[in-house]
Amino acid sequence: MFYPDIFTFSYFGLITVAMAIATATHILLNKQDEPTSSVLWLLVAFSFPGIGVLLYLIFGVNRTHTKGLRVELARKKLHDTLNERDTPREEEREFNPAFKAYVSTLRKYEATAENGYPPHQKMLDRLLPDTTPLTGNRVRLLSDGTEAYPAMLAAMEKAESSIHLQSYIIMNDTTGGELFDLLHRKAKSGVKVKVLYDRFGSWAAFSTFFFSKFLHGTPNMEIRPFSLKMPWTIQLRNHRKLLVCDGRVGFIGGINIGKGNISSPGIIGQHIHDLHCEITGSAVAEMQFLFLRDWHCTSECDPRELVKPEHFPEAVPAGDSIVRLVASGPGQSFEAAEMLHMTATATAESSIWIMTPYFVPDKPFLKELRNAVARGVEVRIIVPAKNNHWYMKLASSHLYPFLLESGVRILEKRGDFSHVKAMLVDGNWCRMGSSNCDVRSFKLNYELDAVIEGGKFPNELHEQFIKEMAEAEEIFITDMDGKSMPRQLIESLCALFTPIL
Repeated sequence: MFYPDIFTFSYFGLITVAMAIATATHILLNKQDEPTSSVLWLLVAFSFPGIGVLLYLIFGVNRTHTKGLRVELARKKLHDTLNERDTPREEEREFNPAFKAYVSTLRKYEATAENGYPPHQKMLDRLLPDTTPLTGNRVRLLSDGTEAYPAMLAAMEKAESSIHLQSYIIMNDTTGGELFDLLHRKAKSGVKVKVLYDRFGSWAAFSTFFFSKFLHGTPNMEIRPFSLKMPWTIQLRNHRKLLVCDGRVGFIGGINIGKGNISSPGIIGQHIHDLHCEITGSAVAEMQFLFLRDWHCTSECDPRELVKPEHFPEAVPAGDSIVRLVASGPGQSFEAAEMLHMTATATAESSIWIMTPYFVPDKPFLKELRNAVARGVEVRIIVPAKNNHWYMKLASSHLYPFLLESGVRILEKRGDFSHVKAMLVDGNWCRMGSSNCDVRSFKLNYELDAVIEGGKFPNELHEQFIKEMAEAEEIFITDMDGKSMPRQLIESLCALFTPIL
């Protein structure tokens, strides 16, 4: 009895070592451009035999390459369908009617003799050639679900042909129920309803069969998860928040679907503060196309079923705002969210103001912020004093000394947890959307942001920043003195996990 136990122990020991070696090989072959992440996962794999390998399989294997190829293929197929010709004879060929409608709505921003072409637009043209600044838009700022949900419900109520909704988190609560009751009713009336959700972010709703109860006997309603396989794609999350109604009005920002986003008068600290925006004009056609691209990637349906003229009605100029939609993620302008932030640090002349719930970017962006300050640019970062993820708060705090010593101003907003994701540069152009200022948004998530200039929106966002800063407490370098050793250790530990937070 004694010898078999030794044999069994040795057998499983060899298997564990072999698994750790195989994991190390995978790490070294697939994470060459992420040295910090590689070292972290090698440490985990060999320090916690068996469990470390399992953790890597679930959280470390992000499949950016393989999934990116699949997304890129879907994007190409949809583009090819838009460009299809109707007749075989070259001299008689006509563009697909949907393509003609799509192109007719796009009014590209051109330089004028008066103002030329802004440096940030030039840089984005080169870094993100798949994106285009579009004119003739009206953008309206919406604060919290208190303003956003009524506007979204009103737009859905008016929809006559299609409603396309995409959200990272959809909750099985009164707010989610009200919104989906309306979607269900519109689908029964003949409106084509498509909903995309992220399986990780909306797990609570998915696991309680919230979505399935709206599908029975409703042929015009389709609900799909974006995540393709779990756990292998658990790191690649679709973090986008997008709503397009009839191809005429669109919504984008940071607000998910749930009652926690609705603030109550006189009640502080129990809700999520966030910003969203409503867009009408030529940019809505691009928002529509981006949704259909994600839908095609997930459903693998015939592109001809998606590319229809009714999805791209002729846009009427609605305002003076210029909007560039930036879809970021593997297979779709990879790392575009980080390029967008880098463009701000490279072209800003006077100020960069950033609001983000999670501030744990990579080292290159931190250095760019320091360089911007050295050029005389005022950099302000507003983060929540109260965070819904304690480890993110600690990881951010670990960066404070470097930032403060560089001249960056840090403000912690009091009150409700602030989930706002916005950036204002020189008071002239801004970014609104789903991207956080962290490694996950920069390199892993599928994000959607709008770069906006012109019109009233930058001024409205500037006033919102002023309001946020009035409710915040500035952090100074002297506040970093006196940190206990345990506090410093746990901050450093949390910062070590920045690549996967």
